Amino acid sequence: MTLDNNGRSIRVPVILGPTAVGKTELAVGLCRDLGLELLSCDSRQIYRFMDIGTAKPTALQQRLVKHWMIDTADPDEGFSCYRFAAEAMEIIRRRAQSGRRVLVCGGSGLYFHSLSKGLGPAVAPQKEFRETYFEKARCEGNQSIFDELARIDPCAAAATHPSNLQRNIRALEVYYHSGKTLSELKGRSRPPEGVDFFVLECALPREVLYRRINERVDVMVKSGLLEEFHALRKRGYDHRCPGMQCVGYKELFAVEKSPNALPDAIDAVKMNTRHYAKRQITWLRHQVKCREIPMDKLDLGSVKKMVEEYIA
Repeated sequence: MTLDNNGRSIRVPVILGPTAVGKTELAVGLCRDLGLELLSCDSRQIYRFMDIGTAKPTALQQRLVKHWMIDTADPDEGFSCYRFAAEAMEIIRRRAQSGRRVLVCGGSGLYFHSLSKGLGPAVAPQKEFRETYFEKARCEGNQSIFDELARIDPCAAAATHPSNLQRNIRALEVYYHSGKTLSELKGRSRPPEGVDFFVLECALPREVLYRRINERVDVMVKSGLLEEFHALRKRGYDHRCPGMQCVGYKELFAVEKSPNALPDAIDAVKMNTRHYAKRQITWLRHQVKCREIPMDKLDLGSVKKMVEEYIA
């Protein structure tokens, strides 16, 4: 068991919340003021070459504060909750031994759940299986994959959605290559020893959040989202790549077939991002014990004091 330099459990402040709520700005500010390092808990920002569509921290933000778990994998790599939790926990423990403190920030609920609740037995990625099921989804639709998961692992299906293709294929992959459902394996997990988490949830009124999402997508497009997508395609990444199944990228494949489809693709990005945010909010409400931070009435001094007292 790894303790901090004072012989106590490692205390990890956490900022969670839906996309576009303002987590990154708050987290970077806290890390800068309190001398913390930022560990990203985001299932999209792990991918290299995908900066605009994932709202990755800017170059300036990354210079101001040391970031972890960003640009960790190529877009054609599978990246499981197990891998995230194992690598993130190693960083947390290693930095604590060096006298450094880490703040976790993100919106990927399953990533944080795996990190804070522990890991079940690992199942290695199966490349051929994934390619087969991505092709099946392309031919038969995402709903067919979700329906198969619902038959095999109803509990896992209840925590996801047909649009979460990568996650649903991963759950099927686990079952077909271990003989155990993902839900069953997660039930064997145990929280990490010697690590405590203090969770703050960033929140906004739904109509404000949705407006911010729509505005942010417009900014992404003006900043070169389509050009970033084309650059990824030139690197050889296609619809079968896990990274390219992320919201903000998967919708743009339609533009390759018809450039006139761009306005509809942008609308689809906005809609899918709003749906994703709604699922994030629902998951947090039911799965995580946290203190809510109203971002439209943000008292930065109060938040800073809470975090400072927690890590003291």
